[in-house]
Parts: sequence; structure tokens; C-alpha cells
Amino acid sequence: MQRVHRRYLREFLPAMLGYVLVLFAATLALRHVEHAALRILLALAPVVPIGFAARAMLRFVRDVDELQRKIELEALALAALVLTAGSFALGLLVSARVLSVSGQVVLIWILPGYMLLYGVFKCVSARRYR
Repeated sequence: MQRVHRRYLREFLPAMLGYVLVLFAATLALRHVEHAALRILLALAPVVPIGFAARAMLRFVRDVDELQRKIELEALALAALVLTAGSFALGLLVSARVLSVSGQVVLIWILPGYMLLYGVFKCVSARRYR
């Protein structure tokens, strides 16, 4: 495993573990807190470890070789295109009253959906260059 990959895992995995722990703790705490400012802080707390994960990803993309960077950026772009086109189509179906979807649910699942699509397209892109 290359040095860049080891550093990425060393930065990304603790950030994601932190995300899971902070999300769990904040969700539990929100059930018992009424003060608006504290609710805002608790609700936004999971964004901090996601920021560290994003930093790890950006550093990884910046520091890998040209082929790996091409694979990463192609996967990120394809994931963005599929997610935004899918969101647009979903919005059209909701506007036409064909579907009824909670905006809260859609907004919360955008980031996990993007990461899932990124993973799928990274595998597809990497396979193309073997």
C-alpha cells in the first residue's frame, strides 16, 4: 500500500468513526434539549467530522498519481451527475404529485447517496483503466 493510501486511511477512518459517534450522541441529546441555540449546535455537530473526512479525501486526490487522480475525479463527477439528475427527476415526480417524499429525508440522504455513487463509479472507472 502506498504512503498516500496509508495516510488517507489514517485520516479518513477516524473521521468516519467520529462522525458515527457524534451523530449517535447528538441524536440522543436532541431528544432531551429544548434550548434553540444548543439544538442548532447539536444538529450541526456531525458536520465537523465530515469536514475532516472531506479534507482527507481532497488531500488524497491531490497527492495521488495522475491516473489515480483521473479515476477519482471521474468517479466524483459521475456521482455528482447521477445524484443531481436523480434529484431533479425526483423533484419533478413530487411536483407532479406522483410521489410524496419528505424533504427532510431527501436532504439527509444526499451525502450518503453521493458517497455510495462515488464508490460505485470509482470501481467502474478503475476497471476501465486496468
